[in-house]
Amino acid sequence: MTNSAQNKKSPPKYFSSLMLVPKYVTKFQCLGGECPDTCCSTWTINVDKATFQRYRRETHPEIKPLLQQFLVQEDKDSDVRHGKLNLRPSDSHCGLHTSEGMCPIQQKLGEDALSDTCYVYPRHVVQFGDRFEQSLTLSCPEAARLALTQDDAFEFVSADFTSRLATTPVIASTRGYSIEAMDEVRIFLIQLFQTAGLSNTERLVTVGWLCQQIDHLVASSMQSEVHTLLAEMTAMIESGSIHELVDQLNKQQATSVTVFSILFGVKSPQEVRDNQRDVLDRVRSGLGITADLPLETISDNYVRGSKILAEDGGAGEKLTSRYLLNDLIRETFPWTRASAMEHYRKLLTRYGILRLMLAGVAAELGNAPDDATIVQTIQVFCRIYQHNAAFSKRAESLLVQSEWTQLDRLYALLH
Repeated sequence: MTNSAQNKKSPPKYFSSLMLVPKYVTKFQCLGGECPDTCCSTWTINVDKATFQRYRRETHPEIKPLLQQFLVQEDKDSDVRHGKLNLRPSDSHCGLHTSEGMCPIQQKLGEDALSDTCYVYPRHVVQFGDRFEQSLTLSCPEAARLALTQDDAFEFVSADFTSRLATTPVIASTRGYSIEAMDEVRIFLIQLFQTAGLSNTERLVTVGWLCQQIDHLVASSMQSEVHTLLAEMTAMIESGSIHELVDQLNKQQATSVTVFSILFGVKSPQEVRDNQRDVLDRVRSGLGITADLPLETISDNYVRGSKILAEDGGAGEKLTSRYLLNDLIRETFPWTRASAMEHYRKLLTRYGILRLMLAGVAAELGNAPDDATIVQTIQVFCRIYQHNAAFSKRAESLLVQSEWTQLDRLYALLH
């Protein structure tokens, strides 16, 4: 083969490798038509440039007319959002989604014909240094069930997987930290959320302090001191002094409820459907959220729901800690934002909304929700907020405008 021919050869689309994964990932299988909250509805379905061009050339007699009707160009200059599949107005499902809940692209053309977005979801694969990792996004009902209810879900194993290069970001050394130091931080955080005897508030207080110190080490060009920092924090956890620290924090529950009630909103987004709307309506009913946002009533109901949750034997706390741990793993926390504290604020605002939702559900029920209800609430929360860039911007803007970006003030939102 000539050099010219080699240069024109397309790069490989797929790769296969051993990946480090939480054990629940190895048990995941798409439910297809049995899924209670399919990813083929309500969301904009992006189509990458290569797939868009392939779809434009498609000749399959059943697929071609559907693509002609529902495939449109979105951004001709973008490889990732080059096109999109419009939703059917009648049910807000992907225009290609069948009444049996199946994808005709996958059924008739094969998995290779799926867009990058459809191929990878709910999987999230990254290359961290020279290691590949995979986790799942808990907006998928089956992923949420496995991650939140299996006691061995977060035992880490190596398993063979195939994925697409285009959907696999590479996490490299950043902000002056070596990849080894970054890995040490991540290992500390994973162990923190697997340490018995800590509340989620105590865990998140620890995470906040760690993020503040990581940014401080960057500002003072002392990144090599991260090993000492982690040793000091480990000693604080092991000595139990974290309990005393959290007990001394300024608790501003009224402010916390106000912030997260505003972010949650007084009405459901128009695009939500079925079980999503059921959960959101249950939260609003339990908290008494109405158009005039009666904050005193909401606060009283929040306290009542929180007390109910506190009497559930720790089920809600346990499942929520698993959600947080999955979030840390999936987002390669705290290394994929401009700063560690920015990443922490995003984590904290999501936690605040989730905690508000769980308290609302408990208040509406009048008793502790069972595991299935907690899983459903977490899954719907992820579905509505996890992938919502507009929500993230709004949350950050609210914190900045309210001057709630400093760590001591953020801690007040944990109660």
